[in-house]
Amino acid sequence: MKCRICKKINLKKIISFGSFPVCHKYKNKTDKDRKFRLEIGICKKCDLVQLNKLFPVKELKPKYNWINYNEPEEHLDELVNKLKSLKNINKNSIIAGVSYKEISTLKRFNRAGFDKTWYLNMKKDLDISDPKSNLETIQEKISKFSKKNIVKIKKKKADILIARHILEHSYDTINFIKSLKKLIKKNGYLVFEVPDCKDSLNSRDYASIWEEHILYFTENTLKRLFLNMNFRILYFKKYEYSYENVLILIVKFDEKLEKKNITLKKTKINFNLTRLNKDKKKIKDLINKFKLNDYKICLFGTGHAACTFLNILKLHNLIDLVIDDDRNKQDLILPNSNLKIIDSTQINKMSKILIILGVNSESEKKIILKLKNKLKNKIKFFSIYNKSKYTFSKT
Repeated sequence: MKCRICKKINLKKIISFGSFPVCHKYKNKTDKDRKFRLEIGICKKCDLVQLNKLFPVKELKPKYNWINYNEPEEHLDELVNKLKSLKNINKNSIIAGVSYKEISTLKRFNRAGFDKTWYLNMKKDLDISDPKSNLETIQEKISKFSKKNIVKIKKKKADILIARHILEHSYDTINFIKSLKKLIKKNGYLVFEVPDCKDSLNSRDYASIWEEHILYFTENTLKRLFLNMNFRILYFKKYEYSYENVLILIVKFDEKLEKKNITLKKTKINFNLTRLNKDKKKIKDLINKFKLNDYKICLFGTGHAACTFLNILKLHNLIDLVIDDDRNKQDLILPNSNLKIIDSTQINKMSKILIILGVNSESEKKIILKLKNKLKNKIKFFSIYNKSKYTFSKT
């Protein structure tokens, strides 16, 4: 397999997790799962961890228009302040975003007196007519930009172009970045934000693997990508969050850039088949002990991380009920299973329950507080995330 960055046959297989459907393909009783192989590898040259085999883009397009992606935003005020301080940036500068994900950032600029802002509109700028389309289609359209596409976009070139949480989704990463470069002025800035995968790769966090994340960046591999494309790195910062940190990079193209070799810090990866089988056995044995003591097993939360965790560890047959208070999901069936999604009021009927938390850290705290205060029955919590204090990995 070819590395998506080096374009050479340098990929070394790390592990194949199995074949699964797309995580957001919630279904009805008559629907059948379409499965594809989920497998990660690492480039022997650039050290970037990536999917070995890609799910077809058309399969990643959501079935429903209520599918959305939420990213942490607590750091955005600080990021905007940094961007405002860049050389030659003032209130007459044009600040732009790659997708709807930048709307909240652009609003911060608007409040600071920057009124020349825009983001790529899916329908008007990218000719994406299906409202259910999302990042999978946006990245594909941008990667295939031609001179004709650029002319059609009736927007002035940007002084700053921001791309939050889309680079890791790109199938043709090099052309994706080249296309973004066409949207900025000669001395314009590109700003990228991606998940930091260093800890999840090292700690064997199964919830971090996702068929829509093609690339699994660390500080080292992210910087190498842009230096090798003649981008000068002007700013780098890691923002720490409870479960997954984010990396920020501000770059400017410099065709005369003297490339300095970044010391290759080998990415520590603890995913392998032997460890996976041990983890499966340990978690299944633990859950079965509770089942023998008449505990009902509940998955709380049905986002992609929860689905991936169940898929990789093959836990579906141990789950008694699946809870999600998103009304759009209720009465649908979890992909790769026959488990119907129901609302949290059903928990009240249980005398003993083990809850597998498949939600982010803030939601996790709220759910635990709510259920502990409300329920008098025996209740036990575990989390799909390794960084949670309720993680299975500490058992």
